[in-house]
Amino acid sequence: MRSYENHLQQLSGHQAQKTLRKPTFRSSAIFPIFHLPGISTRICYLGYWMIKRNIKQIHSVVTLRSSEGEIIYRSSNLIEEPKAYRIEITDLLKQIGLDEWIEFLGSLEVEFFSIQDMVFPYPAVIVNYYGPTFSSVVHTSQRIFNDTEDRSSNLEVMVPESGFTIYASEDREPFFTFINGCEQVTNCKLQMQFINHKQETLLHEITIDELPAYQISLIHPSNSLDLITFLDGKPGTAKISFDVKWVFPRIIAGNYQHSINALSVTHTYYDCSEATHTSDYWREAEPGYHAASLMIPVTIEDDCFTNIYLYPIYSPSEFELDIEIYSAEGDLLGTEYKIQRIISPGREIHEIKLKSICLQLNIDPNQTLVAKIIASPMRGSKLPARIKIGLDYGVNQNGLPCNICKNIEVFNPQLEQKKRSFHWAPVLTDQENSTVWLVNSTQIQNYTRVADIELTFYREQDTLTMQRKFTVAANGVACIRLNEDLELLAFFGGEVGWYTAISANPYATTYYLSQHSSGVVGGDHDF
Repeated sequence: MRSYENHLQQLSGHQAQKTLRKPTFRSSAIFPIFHLPGISTRICYLGYWMIKRNIKQIHSVVTLRSSEGEIIYRSSNLIEEPKAYRIEITDLLKQIGLDEWIEFLGSLEVEFFSIQDMVFPYPAVIVNYYGPTFSSVVHTSQRIFNDTEDRSSNLEVMVPESGFTIYASEDREPFFTFINGCEQVTNCKLQMQFINHKQETLLHEITIDELPAYQISLIHPSNSLDLITFLDGKPGTAKISFDVKWVFPRIIAGNYQHSINALSVTHTYYDCSEATHTSDYWREAEPGYHAASLMIPVTIEDDCFTNIYLYPIYSPSEFELDIEIYSAEGDLLGTEYKIQRIISPGREIHEIKLKSICLQLNIDPNQTLVAKIIASPMRGSKLPARIKIGLDYGVNQNGLPCNICKNIEVFNPQLEQKKRSFHWAPVLTDQENSTVWLVNSTQIQNYTRVADIELTFYREQDTLTMQRKFTVAANGVACIRLNEDLELLAFFGGEVGWYTAISANPYATTYYLSQHSSGVVGGDHDF
């Protein structure tokens, strides 16, 4: 785990980083691959290097490995066009002579090479697990380190991975995966700590005698533990420690639903509950700023719900949360003060149900809404630099909600100096009820700045693009509902597309979701 300030400096191009940073000529990601009855996998990305950095050529290498880490397919391609790209696992299996209905567990690594500096060693790539009853998506998690400097800078401190929601019932069970790096591990220790709504813990440890290079491990803890009784019908969470080498230890975790043969995934996050260095806290907010805040879409019409989860993973501290609900036009509709007080370290899983809040405030749920989460330190405590939350969007209580990993953003006056914001994300037009959300908010109190946002849509077929312009009020939102937008549906032609969102306002950002009638929701924040 590197410090959060170091992370922000890299994102912002801090002068010290510019002086000392080693150029990045290789960027990569490695994902678990599930190819099972009713479940397939694809990797999607945009040729954003041409758009954002004016890099003319990128060479990609795609490597498919078995569950044991053996290479079974490899290809290389030249990327020169700013368009949408997709890698279907079904197509790769066909190319190596395997039946498309074969059951396959393995990994897929995609590497990007350039003679120009790509800046970041992790590429903007998403994995989409999908089938007749679901679609779930998450961005780059694990990647093989480029060199020893890359490895050491990202493993300054080793901490467990956590920050996700698990369910256990006769129909739903949790799982997680991790892929080893390029060096074998002997006596791999896998330690799991499960936490329930009663703040009880359940420990389990597994020893893997030999973990070969690039081997994938798929863990179903319910096979060894009675999680149904332990979780007692309520959401829980887990902290996971494991031994791997030469790979970034952020992993994919999620839940599987047996009755509809579907899964929902997210990525894990650092357990910072023992992180007490000065760099693990943020400086006191200046006058006119909230210490930290985050604006999120709210979907609560009919049986839909939006829940916020805070996990026992924060640096030792005490802070409170307020919730403000806004209309699409940026009008404040209601506020719930001191909705939660978080005291860390601890074992409590905090749940905030936005539907209940809106009903208490007499806010009509059948409208486009956004919520601002505001975090404030209490009783002289410093505010953690990392306040990771889970954003759960669900269609009904019996389905699988998505569990988007997102940080409440600390105040950062330097953003005022940014001349524009540039974000991008996929458009899942081949899935049911796909939406794109454009939000405009910041930590500035009494915020009034409008965001003029230009969206450019990209498709797979060619380099043809389509533009749309939106004006989003301060603390407001705009929502594109793909199933109602015939022009965009015709443009994408039933394939996965991408969009870029560019604004002179540095605080504009986006999310994307897809709601399946089966009750499974997929989604993520943008890049």
